[in-house]
Amino acid sequence: MKRLLLILILTFSFQTLVKADDIKNFEIEGISIGDSALDYFKKKQLDDKSYTFGTNDKYLTSYFYKSEFQNYDAVEVTYLKNDKNYIIKGISGGNIVSSLDECKTKYNKIKKDLNSYFKDADSINDEGSHPSDTTGKSKYFRTSYSINPNSNYFEIETSCIFYEGEAAKKFSSNAGVTIKDADMNDWLNNEAYN
Repeated sequence: MKRLLLILILTFSFQTLVKADDIKNFEIEGISIGDSALDYFKKKQLDDKSYTFGTNDKYLTSYFYKSEFQNYDAVEVTYLKNDKNYIIKGISGGNIVSSLDECKTKYNKIKKDLNSYFKDADSINDEGSHPSDTTGKSKYFRTSYSINPNSNYFEIETSCIFYEGEAAKKFSSNAGVTIKDADMNDWLNNEAYN
């Protein structure tokens, strides 16, 4: 089974949205930032399905494909490697796609919904070659939202990631949503790839 890689924690649509500046009030498949992953998954599952990304292994990400998920094909939870409570610092929900057109269509629908919901949020769009593919063939399209005016980072992202060539043999192309707390954002921006 292919691992759903969401480097830069790129991802898909929300399950539940609550008007608030605190990302802990948002859920993906009923799971929120600050929850213990042990409330949703067994320790062995988390350990067996974990991986690191970047050059720094401070955080681990565990991925799950479950037919019980209502909105997503897969969910990823990210937590500190040495945290025995597996407190969730980042969460992603994604749907696997088979074509770039399907990926962009799903991404644009999610983006439209989020733009409507976060009318006053700062947002930024970017696109480019995905960093996990050194050939430059794999592409990403992303919109990031800053919902907390006191945050230094964009806490919520929607994206389309489409893998080509050898990267497509390792990773699943997907469209989805990611939520990250400030600590994880800081690590991604300052440590993960140094």
